[in-house]
Amino acid sequence: MQIVQIGKIALYQSDVLCKFENIVHGFTTRKGGVSKGEYESLSMSPRRGDDISCVRKNEEILCSELGLDISRLSSTRQEHTDNIEIIGRNNIGIGVRSDWGKGVDACITLEKNVPILCYSADCVPILMYASDIEAIAAVHSGWKGSALSIGKKTVEKLIGMGAEPQNIFVAIGPCIGKCCYEVSEDVAERFSFEFYTAKENGKYMLDLGRVNYSLIIDCAVPKENISLSEICTSCNNDLFFSHRKQNGKSGTLGGIICMKE
Repeated sequence: MQIVQIGKIALYQSDVLCKFENIVHGFTTRKGGVSKGEYESLSMSPRRGDDISCVRKNEEILCSELGLDISRLSSTRQEHTDNIEIIGRNNIGIGVRSDWGKGVDACITLEKNVPILCYSADCVPILMYASDIEAIAAVHSGWKGSALSIGKKTVEKLIGMGAEPQNIFVAIGPCIGKCCYEVSEDVAERFSFEFYTAKENGKYMLDLGRVNYSLIIDCAVPKENISLSEICTSCNNDLFFSHRKQNGKSGTLGGIICMKE
């Protein structure tokens, strides 16, 4: 995964998805927006307390720099669920111009020129492309979503729609690393012991990125089809928003993917 400067914005892109000329994607950094204070500057979510006018301007900047139609921008409404919804012709713009009315932590679309945005600020953002059925997905997976296997369920949903595992390509974006993600025993025990390490204080260090990688591997998606960022959002708070590092007062990063004509 490499950082790319595109106009005003700097974002991370996956080699796995970059090989498809019809796919526009990336994981945003803090750089290039108009938000202020703890939200400085490219904060993407309208549900974290930022000035909504700044968020809308940030959406405009992101879509403009990537050459995407902002009127078709759609998004998740993350509430740490395992709800997966389809964006079709009748609800393009949902999550941005209209509300889901419930938690939706993963979105799939078969529509062209419909950018899908998911949000994160330590949680795991996941972008997917099923090349054989021409479908894309954006997934938000915190520890609750990971315990509910939302990434795996999204892959399974794509397979149920006709995709073959070998034709599904996945980018797992920057998230909080095992180096910084301390959790309680009741959280750690929801995962296999290989993904956490016990501390002397009775807490555990959890590798949420690897949890999601493993869940997708379980779906028979080839390893070479998956890119996993090893970048910790908490360690790199100058570049990324981090809920933990900023004591819950932070902006939100965006994972965006769009399938062009």
